[in-house]
Amino acid sequence: MSAKRILLVVLLTCLLLMPVAAYKGSRLARSPVDDFVLTDQTGDNFSFYDDSNEVTVVAFIFTRCPDVCPVITQLLKSVDGELTDTEKDDVTFISITVDPRYDSPERLKAFTDVHGVEWPHLTGTVEELTPVWKTFGVVVQESVIDAHVMDYQPGEASVTVVNSSGNASTHMFGLTGWTLTETLANQHQIEINASMTQYGHYVTGIGGEEAPGDTWYWELNVWNQSATQWEASQVGIDDIDALDGNQHIAWMPSNLNRSNLSTPLTDNEASMTIQWSNGTEVQSGLDSFDGYHITKGALNDANVNVTIADSSYGHYMTSLGDEEAPSDSSWWWKLYEWNSTNATWDASPVGMDGIEEPKHIAWAPSNVNSSEIPNPVKKSTEEVCSGHGWEMGTGDGLHCMCDDGYTWDDGDRTSCVEEVSEDFNVGHSTITYIINENRQPLVVWTGDNWKVADFTADLREVLEKDGLGDSDPLETPGMTFVLTSLALGLAVAVRLPKENADLTVNKRKGKKRETSRLQ
Repeated sequence: MSAKRILLVVLLTCLLLMPVAAYKGSRLARSPVDDFVLTDQTGDNFSFYDDSNEVTVVAFIFTRCPDVCPVITQLLKSVDGELTDTEKDDVTFISITVDPRYDSPERLKAFTDVHGVEWPHLTGTVEELTPVWKTFGVVVQESVIDAHVMDYQPGEASVTVVNSSGNASTHMFGLTGWTLTETLANQHQIEINASMTQYGHYVTGIGGEEAPGDTWYWELNVWNQSATQWEASQVGIDDIDALDGNQHIAWMPSNLNRSNLSTPLTDNEASMTIQWSNGTEVQSGLDSFDGYHITKGALNDANVNVTIADSSYGHYMTSLGDEEAPSDSSWWWKLYEWNSTNATWDASPVGMDGIEEPKHIAWAPSNVNSSEIPNPVKKSTEEVCSGHGWEMGTGDGLHCMCDDGYTWDDGDRTSCVEEVSEDFNVGHSTITYIINENRQPLVVWTGDNWKVADFTADLREVLEKDGLGDSDPLETPGMTFVLTSLALGLAVAVRLPKENADLTVNKRKGKKRETSRLQ
């Protein structure tokens, strides 16, 4: 056998003896991800290619997430604690937000402080993050995030109304710019004059100052969180959705410089700034939502006429759906709260202002039996949400709350399908990658139902495969012997004199012939 053949045989033997990577997470076969630059929790730029080490762990999280994301952060903190100092030198942990409209560097910093971690938590504009999500195969649906992640999500609150004839309807809470203007103006007892046009409400006067019309008008502005500046609204006040990125609005005379407007009350759920022609200002904000806000917002959004009066004891209902309670007090408008534990409507012991962050409330004549008020949620059946969720809302607002591991079917909000693909849908679940030194995602872990030991084992497998961390390819079981044998074999093959080599071949041939004669 020639030296080349000996070398080939030994190399093949080495390949057979080399261990095959057996990852405990899901193995991927993806091309390298593209480079990107985002902003970390300290406000500094972070370059993926320049600022990360050889092996990178990339998690996708968002700070409003009350369950999965904190768990993942603590799991990764434990993984980091399992690594040796040498391994830590070759590993970078990165968390990237999927909720950039909310996750500012300041909020990410607060998140890392709470969890006691220091690795980069990255954010940016939606435009900056969209290609990053795409290169990782992460599908981000803001509506899914809003529907599943917050401890209290006002957009999922509802108001059920039963009239004196027993007819019932359920309306999802909405917070238009007009409702926000009315509500916050009422909070400071500021009068708002507005006319109704074919385009919606048109504000003509605020706090006793009427716009002349010929020289200036009341201009509506919205706060651009990404650019951190006020911008003139491109839509009317009724088209502003204060639950979807436009929660801070401002009114000012159109002939003033908007750069002089104060920064909004961003620590509030929503706020309004008013600047008058003399430059004086007032700011009003909502720290949280109560039964008054939910009632006003849901019924305004559904175009249900409602009259709510204010008194020293708080707001109270006087008419609903153009129906006033009779003067003889034979019945009155009664407020109920949904008891999700018992699945019953309970009479509220407090007025609408006293119900903090309600999920579902109902208004009905006091002589209506509470058992006759419809259930605000429909539980899952084979006919509802494909059997993998439960319904909320009515009419155009009807949608499914899909079970974990399921999502809306191609935008159809009334059906739920299993999440299956290498494009991972981030909403009430999330995703974490282990990426090698060539920037290729090798292993993926979904959700938070994984063990620190398993993830750490996969991370070490990637480090070893790249010859990093504490790993040493020569210490792989069997490899030292094979490589030593290879070296000795090549030395013998090279150093054998030609005559000795011929002698060896002839002896073997002779032995073969002798064996044949014995047979």
